[in-house]
Amino acid sequence: MPKTKNAYLRYLLIHSQIRRNQYKEGYPTIDDLWQYLYDEGYEVSYSTIEKDLCFLKNERGAPLIYDRREKCYKYTEDWEFDVPLTPEAVRILQMTLHKLEIFSEAREFRMVNDAIEKLSDHFQIVRKYPDDRLNKYILFEYTKGFSGKEHLSRIYEAIYDKRTIMFTHCRFDTEDPTQRTLQPYILKEHRNRWYVIGKENDEARIFGLDRICDLAVTDNYFIQEPAFYDEIFNVLRDAVGVFAFGFDSEDVVLHFTPDEAPYIKTLPLHRSQQPVYENETGGYTVKLHVKVTAEFINDCILRFGDRVRVVSPQSLAEHVAGIWQCAIDSYNASRTV
Repeated sequence: MPKTKNAYLRYLLIHSQIRRNQYKEGYPTIDDLWQYLYDEGYEVSYSTIEKDLCFLKNERGAPLIYDRREKCYKYTEDWEFDVPLTPEAVRILQMTLHKLEIFSEAREFRMVNDAIEKLSDHFQIVRKYPDDRLNKYILFEYTKGFSGKEHLSRIYEAIYDKRTIMFTHCRFDTEDPTQRTLQPYILKEHRNRWYVIGKENDEARIFGLDRICDLAVTDNYFIQEPAFYDEIFNVLRDAVGVFAFGFDSEDVVLHFTPDEAPYIKTLPLHRSQQPVYENETGGYTVKLHVKVTAEFINDCILRFGDRVRVVSPQSLAEHVAGIWQCAIDSYNASRTV
């Protein structure tokens, strides 16, 4: 990312922290600003932050003062910082919006469309109530400081430029790191973790960004194959989560208790969910066409405890029963210790 763009992003982050405190007690100290920038992926020195503050005050006219008694920075009046857009930045934004508009019409990109609507609603509210605090009335789900976020921008640019990436990968189940070379195709988020999906040695591979280090974007370009994109979306369409390559899709029938039924009806477990049976006293039965992965079992069955029962296939019902039996055995064993 160009140095100037990095600087403007820092200015915005610093401005957001000073401005937000007009609604709460305690303006940020330089330590607060340093910690916030660090959490957002900017490892800068205190002198850089001081220069950024001087830029906001002297170059952009921010009503910024330093309170020597409280050792904090504050605005004397309401003020907004606007980032100037170059013609190239405008072109990129127009291109990105065009792609989002195209993708949002495809079923596989429904999550993109939902994100566009959420962003649109957010900024419409901000424009309508510019002096109010949005997070006072709406709480957006966001996990701050997730591991691996520093790789997102570089991997995205590698995908966009069609360039191979190299990195060290550390699995959770082993202490031995491996060196990987990947042709990146897709970035995907699931349960507050980000993954990159691509090709390594002509085979599909998935890596969690939180297990990647020493990332390097190489000068080796590759040709992105449309057929592999189709394969990715075909796999993920019938999947819950990410790790679904190599699994066949199959019909799964689940029965939920009456108490759980309203939640399953209003927030389906999967895009393929179809009602099979509903009764006010007997519960709610649905059929899904999915890949039976560990993520599916954990997210769509185990997390509901005794409020769900696997009707079919029988092999899945026996597998889930075995998991619960192991849990019971573990609890029984703990009582004898």
